[in-house]
Amino acid sequence: MTSARAFHHFARLTVVVGIALIWWGAAVTTEDVGLSVPDWPLCYGHINPEGWWGIPALLLEHGHRWIGASIGVLVLILYVWQLNVKRTVEFIEPETRFLEGVGVVLCGIGYFYLVRHDALGLAFTIAGIGFAWLVITWIYRRWPLLRGLATLALLMVILQASLGGLRVLQMSDPYGIIHGVLGQLFFCVLLWIAFASSHTWRHEELILHVRQRLSARLWSLLLFLAVFGQLVIGAILRHTQRDHLAASDLFTTGGVLIPGSEHADLFTLFLHKYCGISVAILTLLVACRARLWLASVPTLARLAKLMIYLPLIQVGLGISVILTGKSFWVTNFHVINGLLLLASSFLIMVSIWSSCSSLGLVAEAHAHENDPESPAEASTAV
Repeated sequence: MTSARAFHHFARLTVVVGIALIWWGAAVTTEDVGLSVPDWPLCYGHINPEGWWGIPALLLEHGHRWIGASIGVLVLILYVWQLNVKRTVEFIEPETRFLEGVGVVLCGIGYFYLVRHDALGLAFTIAGIGFAWLVITWIYRRWPLLRGLATLALLMVILQASLGGLRVLQMSDPYGIIHGVLGQLFFCVLLWIAFASSHTWRHEELILHVRQRLSARLWSLLLFLAVFGQLVIGAILRHTQRDHLAASDLFTTGGVLIPGSEHADLFTLFLHKYCGISVAILTLLVACRARLWLASVPTLARLAKLMIYLPLIQVGLGISVILTGKSFWVTNFHVINGLLLLASSFLIMVSIWSSCSSLGLVAEAHAHENDPESPAEASTAV
């Protein structure tokens, strides 16, 4: 097995663990056990309190932490793997790569220390500097896509872990909401890493006619933003209405068609229901058009076909959540199907935009025929 294929399979494993992490996190919120452990990063002062797996609340909350730690290790491996890939365009001495890797890890540990000791101003300043460093270095050194994405994933998993800790230490719903939303964006980055290291990304060619390009880019971007916006409303709803929904009627909300904004819980539920229907209709429209846009890449064409069914399932699950009074399994499948909608819309958007920008899905033979340096880079970068 080549290094490129091995990396791709490892990235796919990380995506699978990411799905498990989001499922487990959804279970923590559904069962409202996010504050069952009062300290962080330890659990009642221990790495593993005795018998924690036999206590349902600890199994969910502490188990979620262990899966999060596992994916942190996997992402670190992805980062180190890409850090040490030999390239012709970006040649860096091994000592420089070693110093960069050690520096990122030490800064991450220092960041966790500051968060743990409530020095949040300094901690978030360091986080901002870290992301600024990533953008500037990515552009200045002309990092290959996988190199940049792996580094981005590492910074995001560090930030995501700290937000989970702050949710506990500060007993804060806003941190919980941001933690939930960032977790889904983090999953999209993991998915992009797996996709960008695949045979499809490197050897298939997405052919879009000139008259289709602008329309495809705008509609795919609009769909992703709409699904993400609905996800944000859903995260607010889940963290503010844990025990039960503010209303159980389907077509009205609390007995009225449009509740006033002064009733925050009712208004949030109303937004989530009717924005969900709007997003479902938009998804169906874009998915039908995407089957034509993506016809030259069979894998992506099948994804567009799948997207025709996902919004119908999501609406059905949403109705079931209301009718069952937030049943655990129905609610969690609603969250996971929402994740599939976000991931599908993200893959379609990334495919179209990357093809139009010659980042991927342009077939190596065509993408590099006028660039004598690129074949060597492409053969080693992924």
